[in-house]
Amino acid sequence: MIQSNVYIDESSQNAHRYLGLAGLIIDTSCQDQFRKIIQNARLPELPEGELKWTKVSKTKLPAYRRVVSAFFNTKSTIIPAEFHSLIIDCSKLNDEKYNKGSREIGFNKEIYQTCMKFCRIYRNRVFNVYLDERTTKSRTEDMRIILNRGAAKYLDRTDYPFRRLHFRKSHEAPELQIVDVLLGAIMYKLNGHYDTFDASPAKKELSDYIMELAGIEDVFRDTSVTGKFTIWHRRLKK
Repeated sequence: MIQSNVYIDESSQNAHRYLGLAGLIIDTSCQDQFRKIIQNARLPELPEGELKWTKVSKTKLPAYRRVVSAFFNTKSTIIPAEFHSLIIDCSKLNDEKYNKGSREIGFNKEIYQTCMKFCRIYRNRVFNVYLDERTTKSRTEDMRIILNRGAAKYLDRTDYPFRRLHFRKSHEAPELQIVDVLLGAIMYKLNGHYDTFDASPAKKELSDYIMELAGIEDVFRDTSVTGKFTIWHRRLKK
């Protein structure tokens, strides 16, 4: 059984129409090699510091382009790193009806759906899941138990595929930083920032570059379920 690490981050959680969650999956055995590739791609402009969509600028753009290119150029047979995103239309959320009036319960359900997508796609793997650190009353161990129960009930995975679920500080995890940048490029278009009069030229260029490499013409449409870079717009109950 292959062991993989999944790094999950969210974007545009507050005051935006669309909420995005995404994860990057990479085989545990390939993680050190992947980090070296990303670190080399950052040079010379960004030898250190955290990669973040909010930090994309004209002077840093060449380094961000190289990092993004490095991710897309990692061959699936050598370093199988893949990115999967889940998009929620917040105008259709109904926490009062489905989540006991709690946005946190609703958000945890989206984390659950994101994790379960990885479990559906990668049936020959077990997972260590690392979430971007946030303030919450929820216990990660409780969520891990719920995920394993869901995997057993809906996917016939009785091998407890979710082995770990912990929070990680993004500045200590380059994988979370990659997720932040890739997801940021999607949300920049979805939430209309790309089309404003004062839109950042650097962010527009990077967003276009990422979509070009991913082969995506319209971020409002779902991609195929599997692949190097996917988008899934979740259909919510009315």
